[in-house]
Amino acid sequence: MKSENTPVKSHRSIKALAIAACTLLAAGALIWLGCSALTSSTSANDSLLGAPLGDSASTSGGSSSATASATESYYAPEPYTPFNTEEYAYRDEPGFISVAAQPLSTLSADVDTASYCNLRRMVTDGATCDMVPAGAIRTEEMLNYFDYDYASPTDDNLFSVTARAGVCPWNPETLLLVMGFSTEAREAADPQGTNLVFLIDTSGSMDSYDKLPLLQEALGKLVEQLDERDRVSIVTYSGDESIVLEGASGADQHAIMHTVYGLVAYGSTNGEAGLATAYEVAERNFIEGGVNRIVMASDGDLNVGITSESDLHDFVEQKRESGVYLSVLGFGSGNYKDTKMEVLADHGNGTYHYIDCLDEAKRVFGEDLRSNFVPLADDVKVQVEFNPAQVKAYRLIGYENRTLAAEDFTDDAADAGEVGAGHQFTVAYEVVPAGSSFEIDEPALKYGGMSGKDGASGSSGSWRDANPEAAATETAFATEVEPDSSAAARSAALTPKAGQENAEAAGILIDGSLESEWLTCSVRYKPAGRNESVQQQAVVDASAFSTSPGTDWQFAAAVIECSMVLRNSDYMGTATLDGALQLAQESASGAFAEERQGFAALIERIHDNAARLDDTYPSW
Repeated sequence: MKSENTPVKSHRSIKALAIAACTLLAAGALIWLGCSALTSSTSANDSLLGAPLGDSASTSGGSSSATASATESYYAPEPYTPFNTEEYAYRDEPGFISVAAQPLSTLSADVDTASYCNLRRMVTDGATCDMVPAGAIRTEEMLNYFDYDYASPTDDNLFSVTARAGVCPWNPETLLLVMGFSTEAREAADPQGTNLVFLIDTSGSMDSYDKLPLLQEALGKLVEQLDERDRVSIVTYSGDESIVLEGASGADQHAIMHTVYGLVAYGSTNGEAGLATAYEVAERNFIEGGVNRIVMASDGDLNVGITSESDLHDFVEQKRESGVYLSVLGFGSGNYKDTKMEVLADHGNGTYHYIDCLDEAKRVFGEDLRSNFVPLADDVKVQVEFNPAQVKAYRLIGYENRTLAAEDFTDDAADAGEVGAGHQFTVAYEVVPAGSSFEIDEPALKYGGMSGKDGASGSSGSWRDANPEAAATETAFATEVEPDSSAAARSAALTPKAGQENAEAAGILIDGSLESEWLTCSVRYKPAGRNESVQQQAVVDASAFSTSPGTDWQFAAAVIECSMVLRNSDYMGTATLDGALQLAQESASGAFAEERQGFAALIERIHDNAARLDDTYPSW
């Protein structure tokens, strides 16, 4: 029976193939006719589009080439834009604030680094300056990704404060003040043990080479650092949550990695259920006196359970009272939800990092493991009080979502950032000296003006009325730098000689002494494991200013300038990527030369991407 049916099936197959071939030929003929009609229509309507038709000879004798030329001009391909649902929260930059109206600037410490690594991923993928979402650029995270040669803490203080100031590279009428906060060296930290719960997103959206596979390799770098004092649990979540490992010894690295590499991505993303289970597991394996931390790894695309930022905020804020920290690792592109990841880390008493490559995993889990996972101080706050006799106005650079009300500084119930052992963080201000001609909006006060030079409350009127001699010099402060000036011209304006002239004209070194204080910087924090707050202070005066503030200041200025250009900041002045590149290259020396050269290379890559796009899609 089988041999009888075989010829019949063969004939039927041949007949089906013949029909399919005829159908394809007919479709091809229709397409050819359609294209011919389109070509004729394009040629006939060139004059309507505004394209030159040429003379009659070229129209009749060379119609095909003329048509091709017109088609190329008006139907050039658009740059390919991949499907993208990434989410970033845009926040307005704070402007200049009058010291007369508001002398206090208060903020939470922040040691996250995700923004810089995410930018690096975008640029590596071909992004130009215009393609980078402004909300993806958080200047403080850009600054805090890098290391600086800040002083070590002294006495019983957990933090040192290093202040450097110089003439602002993008606004010669202002100063750039960079303050670096540093904790004790990494080697000083000696944890009693670590209770780690890896909360891993295994939903279908993680099925990409830069997500779950990279995550698996990244966790391998972390596991290498563990020993018998540590406990490791693994919770996964997709459509539902699952505990795939609990309480394993950190020394059993083979069992841990066997579990990690056995994970497969599928299903939806129920982050709420995963978080709840992870906290339960962390509490069951809690180590008194040790480090208890959930490490959540995801692309942030939560689509089941709690999905809004406000609900996530409330959930983790309640859970942090358990004494369990929550750190967040971001992976992937296309559907990345930066908004959710940042909320989880900021309100879960943890840090936020983005892993764009294996080298970054080595940095986060190797070189900086103690800094990122061993807490040194909780609820770290900074408050700066500016002296109106020396400073007319200030602008906090970055930290848009980390600012606090002045009264929150002494309110121990007000949440702030966690800082780990060996961490540094940088806070920068653009400062308008009292003698600068730079104009700001100052309040018209009925009772009392700005404080006098001695810090006491002055009589009614402005600071200029109380300080006529210093005010007389203010118009001489600006250097001749036009908005379109070249990097070379700007560099010449910032030479030591020019900088000194600017400083003297601004009245920065009043009477040539250091008696006049610019500001007092206070740091308030709770040492890890304690409920009582500790406060320390540092005074910044004219000694912070230099015509050559050093390579740390120079590099910080490069990062800030690049960040402002990418954000298209309202306060960027003469800032350009070329200017940022020059500063980065000049500061790339010493112990931090390699990573600073990497930043300079990233700026060059942005230029290269733009040039490549121009070559591929020329303007028409």
